[in-house]
Amino acid sequence: MKKLMLIIVICLLALQINIFVGRPSFAAVNIIEQDPGNSTISARASNVLKILSVLENRIGDQPLIEKAKDKLSTLTDRQTLLIASLSDQVVKERNSTSGDIAFLLIAALIILL
Repeated sequence: MKKLMLIIVICLLALQINIFVGRPSFAAVNIIEQDPGNSTISARASNVLKILSVLENRIGDQPLIEKAKDKLSTLTDRQTLLIASLSDQVVKERNSTSGDIAFLLIAALIILL
């Protein structure tokens, strides 16, 4: 258990360094270009909805989801894009270890950023 916690802490530290120092190269980040005349929802709103849907499926506790929604509104577009790419990984790898790790990273990023 201690080894697992050490690995998670090291991964989180590396993630934080990567976020604050440079562009995250580990996440498959696709920037959505939008036509200014298009009436669809913005890329940021789409990312926030994607993140919230993953949180609602995994957590289910409404007060926690409201706190997460408030926190997501304070994050930058780049940070929400990073968390949304992790949300894609959670959806893709539903019941696997990598999906669980991606969810833990989402929770840690929402708390720490």
